[in-house]
Amino acid sequence: MKKLLLLFSLLIASTYTVFGQAEGSVVSATARAGVATTFVTDYQSIGINPANLGLRPKYETKHVTFGLLELNASVFAKGVTKQQMNDFIFNGKTLSPGTQIQAANLFANNNISANIDLMVLGIAFQYDKLGGLAFSVNDVMRANGNLSQNFTNFSFSGALSTQYFDNLRTNNGTTVANDPNQYAYYNTLAGGNGINAGLSTNGVSLGHIFKGTDVKAQYYRTFNAAYGKEVFRNDVFNVSAGVGLKYVWGYYYMDIQSKNGVLQGNVADNPIFSSLSTNFNIPDKNNGGNVLSPVGQGFGFDIGGTAEIYEKIKIGISLVNVGGIKYTKNTYEVKDTTIYNLKFDPSTADGFNKTVFWQEGKSFTAKLPTTLRLGGSVALLEKRLEVGGDIIIPLNKTPGNINTTMIAVGGDFYLKRWFKLSSGASIGGNYANSLDGYSTHVCVPLGFTLIAGENGGWEFGMSTRDIISLIDINGKSPLYSAGLCMFRFRV
Repeated sequence: MKKLLLLFSLLIASTYTVFGQAEGSVVSATARAGVATTFVTDYQSIGINPANLGLRPKYETKHVTFGLLELNASVFAKGVTKQQMNDFIFNGKTLSPGTQIQAANLFANNNISANIDLMVLGIAFQYDKLGGLAFSVNDVMRANGNLSQNFTNFSFSGALSTQYFDNLRTNNGTTVANDPNQYAYYNTLAGGNGINAGLSTNGVSLGHIFKGTDVKAQYYRTFNAAYGKEVFRNDVFNVSAGVGLKYVWGYYYMDIQSKNGVLQGNVADNPIFSSLSTNFNIPDKNNGGNVLSPVGQGFGFDIGGTAEIYEKIKIGISLVNVGGIKYTKNTYEVKDTTIYNLKFDPSTADGFNKTVFWQEGKSFTAKLPTTLRLGGSVALLEKRLEVGGDIIIPLNKTPGNINTTMIAVGGDFYLKRWFKLSSGASIGGNYANSLDGYSTHVCVPLGFTLIAGENGGWEFGMSTRDIISLIDINGKSPLYSAGLCMFRFRV
């Protein structure tokens, strides 16, 4: 069976696009459950807390840090198991009408998220008196969908959905009742020689089908510069402040939802996501936009402050991703549509590519996913152990932001000078359904960092956002996550 649910094509099968990770591409922060506001240093401070560029580096003889291709990626599906995902979505088989109803009920009122954060390159220069200056190029690819029962019924059952289509048209041209108990008879020569289409007497609007559902995705690239400097110091504590600027290229944007029963939304399409465009019937005009030529551009900034007491206790606050992207190419506005009939296709129940229509839209500006971060940490055991916590608050609901406030605790423990183990726990964020608050999923991450060379000359790190999902393969609401950092150097 073809991919039944277009949202899965959007969020999982096409994860090259993508709601957001609070720590971006910082692999060590992923291992600490996202705790980063007072932990990150050098170029990794960009997008988290630029004030940390003003802190004295851990390796005092190293003043330059650079890295390449640091990656974080994750996929989360609430309320289902890995086996159910395979049975209903990925096994390629046609689902029976009864199984379609079962799948619709299973995925209803759940949410799905996918994230990819890639730091293409980064470099930082840090000196005690001059402060720290950092540059980086980052790709941010995120998507999220909250699914209502209305949406999943239409997605899985399509023309056979008894909720929307009270009658059916057979291949013989006759109109019959949409009665699942008669489907086998309708497929006989006497019963109609097969089902041709679903018919709605009163019509059903897409605004009604999407009620309670939102589909959001965004992919953009940032060119960043940040500066942080110590602004006060005495024998007890010191204070650093920092600011970051970013120039943003937008490659793809989608925000579709129902408001007051009317389907609304914008998309800035891009030819490199043609499969997504097909799923939502977006016109394929190919009039601009590729990996070198974005469909939108914009600017943003970060600002932060960090206080350190006795060089052991740190408290930080930052406001990040303030700004927006103006999309000017391939922009469309979705048109609400009333459906009276839907052609039946036994290989896929997905009817959105036949029913969603668009009109050319004007340029529009989308906000960057702005967050407020509050964090603190303390160093113990002669700084072999550092533990802390973060509260990360989303300040808007733009595609790419986290769903709900995220609360995390975590830390680093140096088992040896050359081996660091990291873990923690978090609730909320992108892995809690906005309707269910924090009851959805508790993430328990795990990661390690190998440190080689004199004074941290080279680092290699790996992490996962939730080790439980990898161990308990039959558990519900799996979160599959991986972070990799191979090319991080200090000179």
